[in-house]
Amino acid sequence: MCVPLMIIGIAAMAASGAMTAYGQYETGQAQDKYYRYLATQNELEAEAALKTGEQKTTIAQNEAAQRAKELKGEVATVEGAQRAAMAAMGISGVTTEDILKDTSNKARLDELNIRYSADIQSWLAQKEAKEQAWALKSQAGLFRFSGQQAKTASYINMTSTLLGTASSIAFMGAGGLKVPAKPSGEIVQTGYQNVGGHGFQTAWSPSKLY
Repeated sequence: MCVPLMIIGIAAMAASGAMTAYGQYETGQAQDKYYRYLATQNELEAEAALKTGEQKTTIAQNEAAQRAKELKGEVATVEGAQRAAMAAMGISGVTTEDILKDTSNKARLDELNIRYSADIQSWLAQKEAKEQAWALKSQAGLFRFSGQQAKTASYINMTSTLLGTASSIAFMGAGGLKVPAKPSGEIVQTGYQNVGGHGFQTAWSPSKLY
């Protein structure tokens, strides 16, 4: 009855080792999948950040263009009013042109300020978006690396478990599965007898044991 029980024990040990190894493998796969999911999310957020930066840039430039257009209309209105006022007062010649030129120059400076402000806003939006995207992509890279590390660790643990189980089974087989000799019911003794200076091996079986 000893041998079957030993075989059952070895089978149970093998099954347990296999299940443990499989669990380690599945754990590594699950961790890798989770980290890849986080990496993908970060990469999507990075793309969204860049798009947001582009949108902010477009909005700033469009608003600047609209404001510059409105400014030109306002300047034209002011210049027309100035011409009319100076004509009513009898002012003409160089003085009129100087006044109108001064108004035009001031309007041009205002337009340049509007453009400059829009460019600054665009630059800041792009800078912020690129920095955010870089940070997110860097984190995504770390997530993917962590996933690979988890998979590698699971393979190492799985291999170690399988090798350990195999070693234990081999040890049990070598030390616990020795089949005992079949009892013969006789006691056999051997010895040496010195006859004429020569050694001869002798065997004797006195009787069966009851």
